[in-house]
Amino acid sequence: MDLLSKEEATTFIENVLGLLDIQTRFNTDRLFFLNDIIYEYHCKVPFHNLDLLALPVSERRIPNLAELKDRGLSGRGGLCYQNNTFLYFVLRTLGYDITLAKGQVEIPGDHVLLVAHDVVTSGDSYLIDAGGGYPTLIAIPLDFQDESPVYTFSFCTFKYVRKEDREFHRMHSGLEKDSYKEESGLKNSWRHNYSLNTAPCILKDFESSMARPYTNPASVFLNSFRAVRFPNGKLVAIKNNSILEDKDDAVFATEVKDSEALKNALSVLFPMLSSPKELMSSAVEMFETFKCYN
Repeated sequence: MDLLSKEEATTFIENVLGLLDIQTRFNTDRLFFLNDIIYEYHCKVPFHNLDLLALPVSERRIPNLAELKDRGLSGRGGLCYQNNTFLYFVLRTLGYDITLAKGQVEIPGDHVLLVAHDVVTSGDSYLIDAGGGYPTLIAIPLDFQDESPVYTFSFCTFKYVRKEDREFHRMHSGLEKDSYKEESGLKNSWRHNYSLNTAPCILKDFESSMARPYTNPASVFLNSFRAVRFPNGKLVAIKNNSILEDKDDAVFATEVKDSEALKNALSVLFPMLSSPKELMSSAVEMFETFKCYN
């Protein structure tokens, strides 16, 4: 299934990500170009739940293909289902051999991931996660035996651990799950973030499992306010009533006092989410109803 034309994918890469000479770069060094795409995607396409919060409860659901395409081409972003799935279609259209893979935060398939194949040499594979709210700024080679190298991007230090039957675990150093700030008591400790299985999937395989984060009343994305991106590879986020920024590899929080200040912060830090204003206002109003503070 091809969601995008070559022209649409090219326009997105050029106009949203700001990368040029696409065919030449793909032909010359596929891995270097892939990593540039992943990096710029983190910089410019936000991970957020505004579109979900703005929906009436009875209308909450996973995005359909038309929404995936429209939000993707505009650079609006969304949750992992939106961001990683749209990137899957972009990379396929450019000529990369890409498959979908199931991640597990709480249940199998509640996180969408990508695996790129035959990028540099025949038989190689690279993990791509450009839509999870944490920085994975390059494609991660999966050719390691037991553990990957340790990676640090922005505030986040992580590694992958190989298990069995194509299963891997992502481990974070010093971070509680769903946290952007290092906990002093967890310094130098490794904590499980998510699991994944690299067996190829099709989009339909996610319909049931992805309904949970979009519709389950207990979902963190229905009980908090999230917007995250990584300009210049550094965290900029709004989580509930706090602005979080990576300054000198430490995360600093600034409290947002009220809903108007929250909307102003969104407009400045996430200009791609400031329109339509009615949608942004609806998301902020929904946040005000459950008053979820850090």
